[in-house]
Amino acid sequence: MPPKKGKGKGKKGKKAVPLGETPDNLEEEQRLAAEREAARIALEQEQEARRKEKEAMEEMMKQEAERFETETQVLQEMLNENKNQLKEMREQVRSTKIWDRFLLCNGTPDPTVQSELNTFTSLSIDETKNSTSQDVSACLDDVEQALDLINELEEVMTLDKQLEISEGHDKFKEGIESLQGLIETKVDNVTFNVMKTAEKFADPDSLNLLIEKESPRVKFSLWGNLAKNPRQKSFKLGTDDFQMEIPKSLANADVAVRLIHTSFDFLSPKCKSFFAQKKKTPAPSRAASVAPQQNEDNKEEKPTTPAGEETAIENIDKVSENNDNLKEGQEKRPNTPSDADEIEDEDIVDLRAMSTVGGVMYLDLLKLPPQAKKVGNWVIQDITESELERIPNPTPEDEKEETEETKEGEENGGEAAITQLTKELTWPLLNMSFTVASNAVFTEEPQLARWEDSQQCWRTDGFEDVNFDETNGTISFKSQFIGPICTFQDTYNNMPFQSWEIRPYGQGCVIFTLIAASVELEISIKENACCLNSPEDMELDGIRNKWLPAHILMQKLVAAGINVFPSEDADKYVSISVKDEELESSVYEQMALASSAFAFSWSRWNADCGEKRQIVRAAENLTTHPVDEDMWKNYSCEPRKSYVLKCTDDDDEMFDEKVEGTQFHPDIFHCLKEGASSEAVDVLTNTSYTFVDNVSTWLFATKVLTFS
Repeated sequence: MPPKKGKGKGKKGKKAVPLGETPDNLEEEQRLAAEREAARIALEQEQEARRKEKEAMEEMMKQEAERFETETQVLQEMLNENKNQLKEMREQVRSTKIWDRFLLCNGTPDPTVQSELNTFTSLSIDETKNSTSQDVSACLDDVEQALDLINELEEVMTLDKQLEISEGHDKFKEGIESLQGLIETKVDNVTFNVMKTAEKFADPDSLNLLIEKESPRVKFSLWGNLAKNPRQKSFKLGTDDFQMEIPKSLANADVAVRLIHTSFDFLSPKCKSFFAQKKKTPAPSRAASVAPQQNEDNKEEKPTTPAGEETAIENIDKVSENNDNLKEGQEKRPNTPSDADEIEDEDIVDLRAMSTVGGVMYLDLLKLPPQAKKVGNWVIQDITESELERIPNPTPEDEKEETEETKEGEENGGEAAITQLTKELTWPLLNMSFTVASNAVFTEEPQLARWEDSQQCWRTDGFEDVNFDETNGTISFKSQFIGPICTFQDTYNNMPFQSWEIRPYGQGCVIFTLIAASVELEISIKENACCLNSPEDMELDGIRNKWLPAHILMQKLVAAGINVFPSEDADKYVSISVKDEELESSVYEQMALASSAFAFSWSRWNADCGEKRQIVRAAENLTTHPVDEDMWKNYSCEPRKSYVLKCTDDDDEMFDEKVEGTQFHPDIFHCLKEGASSEAVDVLTNTSYTFVDNVSTWLFATKVLTFS
């Protein structure tokens, strides 16, 4: 019988442990393995979560990009549609004007047809030279007719530039020059005819020649020294209350003084400084030209700045090329002030920094022709003189002796260009005074300047004891100069602006308020017209409360001395915050699109937010009342991103945080639509393209985002 197993049946034996390991090490290994497995699972879960988050982010980014692209396309389509409609309307207006002009039968030529205009001016000049008419009123009527033709040509060129049409403009400019020459010929002829029989127009009190007439744009006065009364120390004209001292040298001379005050300025465009220097990167601008009825040659469309300021520089280049191409032995033509580099002379008026106000006063000292004498039944008159003769200003003493010596041998031969009277006549400093135009606004003491024809510029020297009586609007001075005189003031005396606001005012109308340094303007803007509502405390009766096209109202404001329209080189004269021009133009266009339902205003943070950023306040406003202060929100506009800022103008510091619950948008227009009411969206949808264009014209013209 085999032996039995050992005692302890049912007892388990000890598990075999690998050599070198203990039970504690095994448990630790198991724990670490479990932790590694848990970490692996957690890592896989985290990676999966990140993958899903990345996919969700990519999907969201894709949706955002699609939304941005869609909104960008929608905005561009709206802008393009408005531009196309505007272009069609302007083409229709142009065609209608051409047809209406063709049907017009008022005895005037079509100034756009060169043959008609040339025939008209040539026949008019020949007729005028042979005319003996002494009717000054009829002459002024002819002047007004010529001015109407000039304005008609300027309107055609303005409309053509908006349509990017430049064909025929060179001929139009030649036509304008010929009409200006016609005006001068007519006025000189009637003046000479009157002076030949001056006794017929003698004043019964002073027995001197005196005629005073005026038309809407021209004032004409003529005084002639018939009595030669040594006791008469001065004379006064009704035109601008002009008063002039009569020195002894003139008291016994056959002279006359003519004063013509025009509301237009044909002289300033002849100055080199009238035109801005070419910029390498021209600023985009859509505003209409606001230069006071001048003709300019810009071949690129720049609707808010004076059109054609580059042409002067282009002409210089052409002249240089032509001179370089001349053959040997040929003489180069002398440079004019427009060709040569600007001479640094502090007495020359810089027309980029100064503007004429109140028109131009053409003051002339004329030789009075021999008067008719009655001998018995005969009337005898010397008729050797055939045209008007101006007496030149006295030569300075240091040059006069040399001039007399060099011309001493010429006086004995032949008929000189001027008579002995004009060679020898001289006078001291004369006391003069006049009253500035009643519709001119001077926010500072006006600068008096005279026209120097030899230099083709305005100069401020030649005046002494200049005094401006602000209460009566009278300027008194002493001068030896007799010639064209004009008053100037700083072009940018109202810049930078202190504040601005544009808000809806009923259907199809907005109120544009601009608070400048010395004036506060309020302008109503509708589809095709604008109206100046204030200021009411200034002499602007000819402008205020009248509905006019935008560019006409701008021209009238500038002519009256209220210039709030910075030119393309205004940054040379005004301290501004430099802004990206493309972004600025884009914001103006979008503000105009939304202006029928949203109000916009100046933000204190815009000046210091950087070049690539604009900050503007905006608020929905469908009433005619001003916006409550707590309704304004600040909107940040960048080239590809716009959003609502959390900070307001009441905060002490600016912080760049987006309002919670709002989205980023590619433009401010869709930013505004995000929080807009359904009524506001309906208003935006039904806004007229002509209204949008009119609002944008004012925004581009004033450049409120940069100059505030």
